Amino acid sequence: MTDVARLNSLLERVADARAPERSLFAEVFFACAGKQHPDIKAHFAMRMDEQAWTEAALILTACALPGWRVQTNSGRGPGKVILLAPTADGSPGSVPSEPAHHAGGVALAMLMAVLRQLGRR
Repeated sequence: MTDVARLNSLLERVADARAPERSLFAEVFFACAGKQHPDIKAHFAMRMDEQAWTEAALILTACALPGWRVQTNSGRGPGKVILLAPTADGSPGSVPSEPAHHAGGVALAMLMAVLRQLGRR
């Protein structure tokens, strides 16, 4: 995503969200994931229908940042996510991103982490 104003708007909306919601996830997906195969879009939509927000956020992350790894906390409550960039040789020695936190859980923290990373590109 190269539109800084849209990126900042989405980042603010995610930061202000109290809980995951379909419209916000869909907007972030289509803004960040680029053109995807219809099967990927359907899989993403099914995860949202099931309110499987973490799985939906993982799909979004894989589409927006191919090859990146995700570290999360588990459980209910505030979420924390760190993204790890792929290394040139595929080794696990990449430098972690700044942690993204969200009181609404790990799925929203993951969206914040992806939006921040795309903003650094």
